[in-house]
Formats: sequence, C-alpha cells, structure tokens
Amino acid sequence: MRLFDLHADIGYDIIQKKKQKITKDVIKNYHVEKFHKGEIAFICMASFFEGKETWDEMKDMISSTRKEIDDCDAVDLVLTREDLEKDTGNVKAIMSVEGMCGIHDEPREKIRWMYAQGVRLASLCWNDENDLATGVKGNLEHGLHPLGREVVEEMISLNMIIDVSHTNEKTFWDIMSYKDAHVIATHSNIRDLCNHPRNLWKQQAEAILDRGGLIGMNSAPAFISEHVEERDCEHLVNHVKWIKDFRGNVDGIACGFDFMDFYDEYHGYCKGLKDCTQAQNFVKELELHKFKKEEIQAIAYENSVAYFNRYL
Repeated sequence: MRLFDLHADIGYDIIQKKKQKITKDVIKNYHVEKFHKGEIAFICMASFFEGKETWDEMKDMISSTRKEIDDCDAVDLVLTREDLEKDTGNVKAIMSVEGMCGIHDEPREKIRWMYAQGVRLASLCWNDENDLATGVKGNLEHGLHPLGREVVEEMISLNMIIDVSHTNEKTFWDIMSYKDAHVIATHSNIRDLCNHPRNLWKQQAEAILDRGGLIGMNSAPAFISEHVEERDCEHLVNHVKWIKDFRGNVDGIACGFDFMDFYDEYHGYCKGLKDCTQAQNFVKELELHKFKKEEIQAIAYENSVAYFNRYL
C-alpha cells in the first residue's frame, strides 16, 4: 500500500554526504530504492538543524536538497496541488525544514527565500531554544519570541504549514493562538500513552485535529513506550488506536516515521521498523489490529494527500 511519510531528514543526509565528498545523486543512490521497497509514494524531505547552524549553513542544506530533488529523475518536487496530483509514477517530495536556529534577523525575508526554494512545511525550532521559539529542552516558561511571531505571520501569509513536533508546550499554544495558522505535528506520538516531552498531550492532539491538522506516527522507540520491551510496531499502533478511540475516527492520523538509519550515531529503532524498507509492517500491524481497509488507506496516505491538497 502506498505511504505518505511526513518526516525524513533527507536534507541532513545530503549535507553529510557532501562533507564526505559525495556531492551528487545522494537521493538516487542512497534513498530511492529504499523508498520503492517500502512503497513510500510521498515524502517530506526535511533539512534538519539542531540549534548550532548559521543562516549560511541553513541555506546550503536547503539549496542542496532542492538541487538533489531536481536532479533525481525518480522523484518529483511538489510545489503545488497539481504537482501532488499528477500521476508520473515517481516519488513525490515536499521540502520541509526542521528548526530555524540560523535566523537572527530579517525573518520575513528569510522565510520568503525558503519558500522560493520550495519549502512548504517548517518548524521554528528543534529541541533547542533559539531566537524564534522554544523547543522541548528549552525554558518551560518561554514560548514564541518576537522574531518567531514574525515568522508565524509570514508563514501564514504564504500559506506555509507549521510543524509543532519539537515545540515545548508554551510555544505550541502560542502558535495555536494564531487561528489562521496551518498546524500539524509531523512526527509525534501521544504523551498520555508514553510520557515523553516530544509527544503530545490529549489536549494538544485534540487542538490539532479540531483544526483539521495531521499527527504523524513516529517510529522512534523512545516515543512509543517507556518500556523497552514494548518499543515495537504493535505498540506504535496503540497510539493510532488511542486517537481513534477518543476521536471516533481516524481523521488526521498519518505517518511520520522519522527513520534515522543513515545517521552515523546509533539512535536505535522500533522493532519491525528499522528503516523505510520495512514501512509496510506498519500497514500489516494495522490490519492485525482489525482496522478497516478504508481506515488503513486514510492513515497510510489519504489523510496527508487531502491535507496538502487544501494548502498547496
């Protein structure tokens, strides 16, 4: 079954390969085959910034990712609704940004530059606290900063989607106070099931879903369960079941696997979901939990396609 993955740090991998003097065809040579094996038909390719990068480093990763997508004949860049809907048989890629730590001035101009490069989805911070916003490792009493409010306003004006997966609670609610903001959590699970600060409390999940947003189920093991023996695909599906039980449907539930097999450091992985080649195991697990075919299709890709169709 086709899958729409809302979060993969492909931009990070591109720039790491560039540092290793592998400067060409990273997506083609290191990712496309895996996409096909996992039936990843749509993917948000994130340029990931952990908090130390400069604006020039941000520009380098974003522009390098754009060039890689443009040069790969197996991947189509999605900029508009028409790009998303066009059936070419290729993987559809949406450019995203995770963290904007390099923005210290002229935020509106820099957001417009990102948009011109093709970025349609972005988060203001990673786990860090930067000049824009506060992530889950920042000061609990801090939220959006004045420059961050300018970023949110500019993203709204451009119809860009705001990702709140790494924000702390205050930043989350500061962003949600903008009624016109398009807000999703690309790769977060449910904190009521697994008490990790990267996950969403019920009230947060409800606020996103009430606005018609998406919550992408994350395969990172620490976000699935506090118990090591439960960090598997079955218990990831428990987060899906939990949302369905309290909402009464699967609207807004999506995939945001956050596979990290290409990182140098070992981050661990969910049993059964080591990388995107195993992504169909998530579909199989949904079937084992007696989800209906139409519900599985919605979670796998239809909810995400419909969402981006509304805002591209």
